[in-house]
Amino acid sequence: SSMRALLLFAFLFALLLLEIVSSLLLESHVLDQRLDFLSSPLSLPNVLVGAYYYPWYGHDFHAGGGGYLREKLVPRQTPTLGKYDDRKNETIRQHLIWSHQANIGLWVISWEGPMARGDNTTLHNILNHENLSDMKIALFYETKLRTEEFRSGSNIVSDIMYISRNYFNHPNYLRVNGRPVLVIYLSRTLSKKKLLKSFTHKIRKVALQLGHKIYLIGDDDPATSSKSLNYLDAVTRYNVYGGVGRKTQAGHAGQEKVDAYYNGQALWRENARSVGVGFVPAVTPGFNDRGVRTGNSPLSRKLNSTAEFGSLFRAMLERAIPLVDASVQNMLLVTSWNEWHEDTQIEPVSLAKSTNANRSDPFTAGLQYEGYETLYLDLLYNLTATAKEIEKTSRRYLDSADATMFHTKQYFESLPSAAGSLSQENRGEGPGIVWL
Repeated sequence: SSMRALLLFAFLFALLLLEIVSSLLLESHVLDQRLDFLSSPLSLPNVLVGAYYYPWYGHDFHAGGGGYLREKLVPRQTPTLGKYDDRKNETIRQHLIWSHQANIGLWVISWEGPMARGDNTTLHNILNHENLSDMKIALFYETKLRTEEFRSGSNIVSDIMYISRNYFNHPNYLRVNGRPVLVIYLSRTLSKKKLLKSFTHKIRKVALQLGHKIYLIGDDDPATSSKSLNYLDAVTRYNVYGGVGRKTQAGHAGQEKVDAYYNGQALWRENARSVGVGFVPAVTPGFNDRGVRTGNSPLSRKLNSTAEFGSLFRAMLERAIPLVDASVQNMLLVTSWNEWHEDTQIEPVSLAKSTNANRSDPFTAGLQYEGYETLYLDLLYNLTATAKEIEKTSRRYLDSADATMFHTKQYFESLPSAAGSLSQENRGEGPGIVWL
């Protein structure tokens, strides 16, 4: 009997040893696959992802802006950082961490004039931040405000002198072909009012006198672009909602409308490139400005009523990424990082269950909203990061105290379709594997 027991023990031990060896071989195979993936580039361009950034959140979280949709929901869906002060060192630090996590390498920062709150925040808090690293910065010139509703050009000369002296020489300021970039909000309106020629001429002249051959990206529109192309170095469209969101059926864009919009953007890109003007595609996760104003229909973050949250953003990214233009560093712009008033932000929101309930007025128009956490950062990273960027980002956080906040994305697994299921694992919330 003792012999039988010994043989049984030996047999069980052999089985256990076989299982361990098989497991190790499987892990080795998976690791080899990941390393092979890192060593060979994806069939993606090296996209420079930019996000519009608003430095206007003080101790009252920009209450003067009129509030925001998600604070009116039941239950409330607040920023993960709470109602933050964007001048605080830890706020900027966390925004930088999240941006790197999402493969965002550029903040296009709203600029409302010299010595305005946002100007002071950008100059003294953001550009001087110890964790700025390789994050690029460009200014988003708030044309409507600086021209007094397009009635006056009296600020242009002093504005460009100030920007040239205070921003353009900073090592983190974005340059295209050595030229400092300025993004012009509502250049399409200037074009319609026949002001764009004189406006851009004055900007270029002042900047050149100070030693800068400026690169102007206009927030434009295909309808006005035939004239605008004569005065701009590149074109984009900030208001993606205006092309996709209006007149949507029950607040959902649907794949057909997304396709139609980006087909039009592709033609616009072709026209721009034919005359030597660059093109910058843009995306947005959704839109709802009913927290601050009335009159606009909300655009759901779902592609259709049965799709997952984030499916609209994913569908836009899939169509926009092939349109990036090497002459503008393959730039892709996201509207927005933190425009909470119009609910276009991708900045993380605290976890909260899906709801269409609100406190008084019909803010949601019956559409569902969820506390999405880092969903949009995860989607952006999944669809824009190349193998080289995955390795760089992994190494950046591997030895950092913030490593627990970083989820390396599973590129070697198939991603869901735009209208399909975005599972916890596909959202980057599954096994947090970091390549060594």
